[in-house]
Amino acid sequence: MNQNILITNSEHLFNQMIGEYYLNREYKVIFCFERTLEKKNYEDRLIQLGISSEKYMLVSINTNDLTSLEQSLNDIYNNLGPIDVLIHGNEMLDEVNLFKNNPIELNITIDKYFEKIYMLNRVITAKMIKTKKGKVIFPLIFDGLDYAGYSTSPILNNGKISLMKCMSHELSAFKLNINAMTFGYFDDNFDSATKKLLKKKLEIFALKPRLVPLKESIPALNILINPEVETIGGQNIHIGLGIETLL
Repeated sequence: MNQNILITNSEHLFNQMIGEYYLNREYKVIFCFERTLEKKNYEDRLIQLGISSEKYMLVSINTNDLTSLEQSLNDIYNNLGPIDVLIHGNEMLDEVNLFKNNPIELNITIDKYFEKIYMLNRVITAKMIKTKKGKVIFPLIFDGLDYAGYSTSPILNNGKISLMKCMSHELSAFKLNINAMTFGYFDDNFDSATKKLLKKKLEIFALKPRLVPLKESIPALNILINPEVETIGGQNIHIGLGIETLL
């Protein structure tokens, strides 16, 4: 396939797992970091995994400065070619706890994240428009899982979904596909007692819900990255039995 996938917020394990899944296929993955130490630590991990450096690129980006961001992305394009897929990596923000402890900080954090998302979309989709080819994906964790003890980001999620739908409406004319994928309940290395209790709580979504590691759900992104139909746009696809059933 020889496609280039750029994934942001690569400091977080969930986003690293997405990238690693596609490293094992015919894709090149650009992992974007904002902190040098995390970038170096992850580079060491990829070396330990024995993954060829020809299959990936680790970059530091500054989304607070448009000129710097444009230069970073121009370097990527010059080295690897066009970005075929932009994945806005999940920030893994626990909004509920942050709201309880420091609501002002929550407001500042949300503003900061949306500014980053805007800047990246502005630069990358401008390049995609020129080639009339590209996909933008927002992986989300289902809001309704908060009551079951999962960390969730309802403000970010709903803002991203609204943005995704607006972008799809505006950019579909240029053959860009903009979508979100919401992942439901998963096994976060729970012990057997915790898992048993959690399954009981989650029966609101499905009878005897199956808890699988989040890593095992990542291949579902193929629905959007390599679709059988090229006209999927403006959609939030749910992965996880029953999670579209709201409380």
